[in-house]
Amino acid sequence: MGFSDKALQAKYASLGFTPSDLGMGLQVGAVKLEAVEHPFKGVVVFFSGSTKRSMTQYEAGVAKACSVEQVAGLIYANVAMNFRDDAEAFKDHLSTLGIPLFQ
Repeated sequence: MGFSDKALQAKYASLGFTPSDLGMGLQVGAVKLEAVEHPFKGVVVFFSGSTKRSMTQYEAGVAKACSVEQVAGLIYANVAMNFRDDAEAFKDHLSTLGIPLFQ
């Protein structure tokens, strides 16, 4: 489906997101991200993932005005805190895309 705002869709596509059911989705390792436009919060990113011992699911609001690097930093910080086993894979994903973290 993607986003109604094409510039916003391009921003998330540059992070590796692809159109999905409700917005745009990305999976790196065991972490699944779903980004959906929200009328008041801008974009809501849903994080979900599971391991043999735990399951985590939550959401974070992201302003539409955030740069690609800011969105990448916000997502990476959340992955590093809540999905430690996949943090390095996500960092490699961003590095492959040429997106610097915390510059």
